[in-house]
Amino acid sequence: MFCDLVGSTELAARLDPEVFRDVVRAYQQSCDAVISHLHGNVAQYLGDGLLVYFDYPATSEHDARRAVRAGLGIIDAIATLNARLEGERAIKLSVRVGIQTGPVDQGE
Repeated sequence: MFCDLVGSTELAARLDPEVFRDVVRAYQQSCDAVISHLHGNVAQYLGDGLLVYFDYPATSEHDARRAVRAGLGIIDAIATLNARLEGERAIKLSVRVGIQTGPVDQGE
């Protein structure tokens, strides 16, 4: 799964760097909570993006389902985060989520 913030370049240009860092950190923490709850692993933080594996270190027949649940959970978590950010900083975040659900080669 990959998720990132929509319009983060514009947001970074509009905010003080420390405020932007705090907003991105809050976004990452919100995502991390959902991902870890569903036994996913953040493989990489790529700026405002997260690359997440649900089939590591071992695959399961439920990996795709957990990835979809995580994507939906992240959308809900960002809505909750937005309630706080709108009140504190007049900021509203949007997130984009992509999920690869194809077959996995487990090797022999």
